[in-house]
Amino acid sequence: MPSWRRFMTFSEYRKNDATALAALVKKRSVSPAELLELAVDRFEAVNDRLNAVVSTRLPAARAEVEGCEPWGPFSGVPFLLKDLAMEIKGSPMSCGSRSYRGYVSDHDSDLVAAARRSGLIVFGKTNTPEFGITPYTEPSALGPARNPWNTMHTPGGSSGGSGAAVAAGIVPMASASDGGGSIRIPASNCGLFGLKSSRGLLPFAQDGWGGGVVEGCLSRSVRDTAGYLDAVSGSTGFVSALSKGPPEHLRIAFSTAHPFADDGLTVHEDCVKAVHEAMRLAQSLGHHVEEVSLPWDKAVYERDFLPVLFVSTVEEVARARAVRGGKLRARDLEPNTALMAQMGSRIDAAAYTEALSRWTELAARFAAVYEGFDLLCVPSLAEPPARIGQFASPAAEALAVRAASRLGLAGLLMRFGIVREMAQRVFGYMPFTPPANMAGLPAVSLPLGTSASGLPVGVQFIGPQGSDELLLRFSAAVETSAPWFDRVPELQDRTFTGPWSSQ
Repeated sequence: MPSWRRFMTFSEYRKNDATALAALVKKRSVSPAELLELAVDRFEAVNDRLNAVVSTRLPAARAEVEGCEPWGPFSGVPFLLKDLAMEIKGSPMSCGSRSYRGYVSDHDSDLVAAARRSGLIVFGKTNTPEFGITPYTEPSALGPARNPWNTMHTPGGSSGGSGAAVAAGIVPMASASDGGGSIRIPASNCGLFGLKSSRGLLPFAQDGWGGGVVEGCLSRSVRDTAGYLDAVSGSTGFVSALSKGPPEHLRIAFSTAHPFADDGLTVHEDCVKAVHEAMRLAQSLGHHVEEVSLPWDKAVYERDFLPVLFVSTVEEVARARAVRGGKLRARDLEPNTALMAQMGSRIDAAAYTEALSRWTELAARFAAVYEGFDLLCVPSLAEPPARIGQFASPAAEALAVRAASRLGLAGLLMRFGIVREMAQRVFGYMPFTPPANMAGLPAVSLPLGTSASGLPVGVQFIGPQGSDELLLRFSAAVETSAPWFDRVPELQDRTFTGPWSSQ
């Protein structure tokens, strides 16, 4: 039996990223079992206030650490899976939906198998909105995930549970996915590092939402994300790229203009300030910065993004129906989800392919920007973290949506502009993240700003197709110059005493 030093404290655990914890395991300075129990203790201490973790597999995880050999890049490091399309044998998967109640996975998905081969110890799954559709995590089936920086605010979505768990110190890193900002939004709201990789980078990942979805992680350090990409992509190049040092003399374009400015929307001053401070930092690192116009306008959301999302929701509902043995009741889905599926069923193949062709046109507009610049900087979000319930429909609208979703009257809501109003509320909050998904580009959210009320504010950098390595090297240089790792929430806000329950 190996000889291990015992009694790491939570403070020591939290001061190490996943890479450092794995190094301690390799040196036999700490045991995988001890790390797991530290993670479980923290989960038990804070999850009733956060609702970040929605299921656990503690007996299986405890059995796995007993046979854990310290050879993988993340051997012995506790880990959580986003509970959306991430299957691990013998564990439930909810996808944030009542329609999956009772479902237990009979296999590991390819990405999960790759993560486990790296030595990660999966002990639970994190909260997500129904089918990962929204930029906030408030599923009616499971209750809202809450932000450790202030539990009255959202950690974002759709990887909100993962963001809350990492920010709260339950795990140093957790799985996430991004189809319209779902890695970068929680990274921004929770003070974390989040990379949405280039389309097609991960061979084991599903290609959802017309190719817009990519898998990844949320972490507190650039090197952890680089290591995770290496582990699940089969590459060995992302961590080694960091040793090349910072990129020099980059040309960085930036904008803080709101795409819905014509409708009277503006970017919050805290988010504008964060971008401007990031540009001053970039200049201090020897880079050239220049303000430009955005390479997209508000038409891309309703005309180009929503049709693909609606059709993809039809597919998600079909999967849920199969899980329920072909019988899906109205109460198995949230009204908004059912409405989106109805909208998707009205879109024919020609309209769908036309929307996707405009994604390619958007990529060309980005490419024109990159003829003169290396990176584009924009806010991660147009506002600081939203309050829980901020995007809930007013009573009359909610009643109309519920009725339309049950009676098949989605077209009526379209005709009266209700769907457009609902969409603009959401896209007005997150106008800067979907374009990178549509164009297939890599993008990062860096935790560089703070709101006037002390909440994290992210700054986003978008690179050309395939520039993931450049983004990681640039992010590492920023991390060194403006360290964020030790900025963590204290979880002193006890206004929410949970656990949240749903009938």
